[in-house]
Amino acid sequence: MKKSLWIAWKDVKIRITDRKGFMMLILMPLILTCILGAALGSVVDGGSRIDGIKVGYVQSDQSDEANMFKTDVLKKMKSLKVTQASSEDEMKNLLAEKKIDVGIVIPKHWEAGKTSALVYADPDQTIKSSIIETAAASFIDQYKAVKDAASASMDYISKTSAVKQGKLDPTHFADNLVHRLEKETGDKLSIKEESVGSKAVTSFQYYSAAMLCMFMLFHMTVGAKSFLQEKETETLARMLMTPAQKYAILIGKWLGTYLFAIIQFFIFLIVTINVFGVDWGGNLLFVSVLGLSYAAAVSGISVLLASCISDMKSADAIGGFGIQLLAVLGGSMLPLYQFPDFLQSVSKAVPNRWALDGFLSLMEGGGWADLQKPVLLFAAIGLCSLVLGIRRLHTR
Repeated sequence: MKKSLWIAWKDVKIRITDRKGFMMLILMPLILTCILGAALGSVVDGGSRIDGIKVGYVQSDQSDEANMFKTDVLKKMKSLKVTQASSEDEMKNLLAEKKIDVGIVIPKHWEAGKTSALVYADPDQTIKSSIIETAAASFIDQYKAVKDAASASMDYISKTSAVKQGKLDPTHFADNLVHRLEKETGDKLSIKEESVGSKAVTSFQYYSAAMLCMFMLFHMTVGAKSFLQEKETETLARMLMTPAQKYAILIGKWLGTYLFAIIQFFIFLIVTINVFGVDWGGNLLFVSVLGLSYAAAVSGISVLLASCISDMKSADAIGGFGIQLLAVLGGSMLPLYQFPDFLQSVSKAVPNRWALDGFLSLMEGGGWADLQKPVLLFAAIGLCSLVLGIRRLHTR
């Protein structure tokens, strides 16, 4: 074990003193996080921050239902700031001047459900516009459900002998029925503000996790190239001539890659928290467990990769095109939700997708339940790759 640790520490010192490698694996992900997080905020956020949405409101329908939607829904949603516009043209001008984020027009006869509310927004405010559109559609659907249920019930009640004999007041019964239906269908037809997670992920959070997952992938080829370099310089041959067993040497090489991946992970974590103010979630222990398991997986793959390639050109090709392909499929370049369904399915076959999902879940307020699958998956990948790679290298 001591010999494995000595070999691992030797590799770590070589990589730390390598300025080019240090720039590539430590500084570059931090620089890209800063650039992408600031430049592509609208792509990731896409209006996902729902605090203080400025809504322009035009009401052509003066029915009780339309008035109720304005007073009991829009004005009661804490995240909305409603501005009344006198006309649709005025609302469009407010949108053009960026004084509002979303505009909504309630058309005539809206309460009948035959016409839908018109929602206007810029392309970068898709989520905000969806919130308003969903609120309007949900309200009118619930109102129609209450109205239809009350109407059907009153038709039935009016034909009963109790009403005909004066034993039951239909007006009082109708008021109680509507009140009961409103309560059952949604607290007097109000719209509750809820999100998928307890927190919304910002662009800096997303690209912090994405760049970390992407650049940790480079350890797959860095570890494999370390084997090939020592083989070409005959350093590996000299180590094999020592009393150290082959397994100790191979485990030491894997451990060196794993230790440097851990160093990269914690440096990135510390800098993004203290410099960029990135919130990685409420429990940094869970973040660390996920990072350590992911590092174990990529380090194990590096050993397996070293057993499958025999020249530096192949390693460089995999380190260039291969890593970039995995990064794209794993969501490090573009947010995963923008992928078509086919690529969504394909992306689940790459390890960085699972790591990114895990980090994002923690940022959204998730806990250990969200990490069990990726952590176990990375543990299995790391162990199987290490065992298979060592067996192949041992026979070679």
